Amino acid sequence: MSTMLGLIVFGGFTIGIWFSYRLFMRGFTAEEKVASLLPDDFKPDFSYRKGDTYVGYEKATNRLVLIDWPHAKVLAPREVRSIEPVEESMLGLKHHWIAFDVPDSKFPQYKIWFQFRRGLRDSWRARLADICKA
Repeated sequence: MSTMLGLIVFGGFTIGIWFSYRLFMRGFTAEEKVASLLPDDFKPDFSYRKGDTYVGYEKATNRLVLIDWPHAKVLAPREVRSIEPVEESMLGLKHHWIAFDVPDSKFPQYKIWFQFRRGLRDSWRARLADICKA
């Protein structure tokens, strides 16, 4: 009987947390933050989003979109000055990023997060470096 009561309490808390998240985080989730900064007419041929960071490329118009919330930049790939891998250690966990140096005096570096996946970061860096010739 106590196991059943524990499951009911756990289920109630889970549903309560999910409901309050949906109610109070409306319009402020990572997906919605990124979507609000994307250009309306942007149709990427390929893109990557993790958390509130995003990179996407549209071949038809040769546009690269970088979002490191709350900053967004739309530019031609040739405008990217450099693309560098970045590793940051936090509490013993190594986070992997790609840093884009762009010609913007207010926000010159955009970082795209790849969580703990170095291989994924390296494959995306190679692909983007080929497009940007950086």
